[in-house]
Amino acid sequence: MARCSLCVRFAFAFVRGSGLSRAERWSWRRLRGVLASVVGWRSGIREADMKHSIARWALWPLALALSGCGGSGGEDRVASRAAARTGADATASASAATGGFDFATWVAANAACKGEYFADVQDPAFARTLSAAGIEVSADSTIGEVGPGGGSLTPRAPTKLFGLPIVRVDYDFGSGSTFAVVVRASAEQARAAIGARTLAEIYREYYRLGVPTAAPSEDTPMPDIQFVRDGDKPGTQEIGCAAFDM
Repeated sequence: MARCSLCVRFAFAFVRGSGLSRAERWSWRRLRGVLASVVGWRSGIREADMKHSIARWALWPLALALSGCGGSGGEDRVASRAAARTGADATASASAATGGFDFATWVAANAACKGEYFADVQDPAFARTLSAAGIEVSADSTIGEVGPGGGSLTPRAPTKLFGLPIVRVDYDFGSGSTFAVVVRASAEQARAAIGARTLAEIYREYYRLGVPTAAPSEDTPMPDIQFVRDGDKPGTQEIGCAAFDM
């Protein structure tokens, strides 16, 4: 506070030209003369303009002095901002470590038949990406191997699909592919999540409820579907995407 009072006193004295000791007044006059020379050079030669410019420049020390008078509150704000920057830097570092990979977003895209998980899981580097994101890979997973494969992915942290808690993701691909997200939900919740309805007869050997991603055609009699079906344990459902090699 003593330092703040001195700064404010000097700032007011700077503007008024009074309230200082002899030595301080000499320093103040010298500084004012320098400002006058600078402002006069930049603003023109009229004395009135020069005085107006000096007054405007002189307000800066006062503003700076007052800004330093926040006391402990100001220090707390500075500390808070520093902590926020540190948190943001940590988040950015974590994101960089995983290459910006967001497991929930990746799952949602593939469950909606809008991703290419089968390409991702054949990339050897994808195992490191999953590990950095806190995803447990099953021992029988074929991640990093080129060719048909499958496995399970389990998030260690709570993760949701359509607001429903994810238990794990099961995937397999070969002549066709299945990406199934096991969630804790009732059948009604899972059906409502994707707007599932009864599928055409051609799908019903494996899937009864879902949403085709396209209309069937001569070239594609079984378009990819989003599906819903019972999970392997009570209280769970599978929501996912199935593709057919037909």
